[in-house]
Amino acid sequence: MSYNLVLQEEAILDLQEAFEWYEKQRKGLGYELIEEIEIASEKLVKHPENYTYINHKYRRIRINRFPYVVVYELESDRVIINSVLHMKQKPKH
Repeated sequence: MSYNLVLQEEAILDLQEAFEWYEKQRKGLGYELIEEIEIASEKLVKHPENYTYINHKYRRIRINRFPYVVVYELESDRVIINSVLHMKQKPKH
C-alpha cells in the first residue's frame, strides 16, 4: 500500500528555516538537505509503519547526513508530517 503524503504548515516552516540556515553555511547545502528529506519522504509513503514511535501517536524517521528527524503520524491512508526537527531541539509533541 502506498500512502498519501501531507505536510503540515509547521513542517513547511521548519524546512524553510533549516534550508535558509544551511544555505548561509554553504551555497547548495540547503538543497542537499531538501534532497535527503525527499528520500525520507519516499520511504515514508512506502513503509511508514517501519519507523520508531516517539509516543502513542507520533513516529519519527532520521534524515541521512543531517541531524534532523521528520516527525509524522499515520491517519488511514495518509502520512502527515507534523514537523522537521533538529535532533537537539525538544520535541513539540
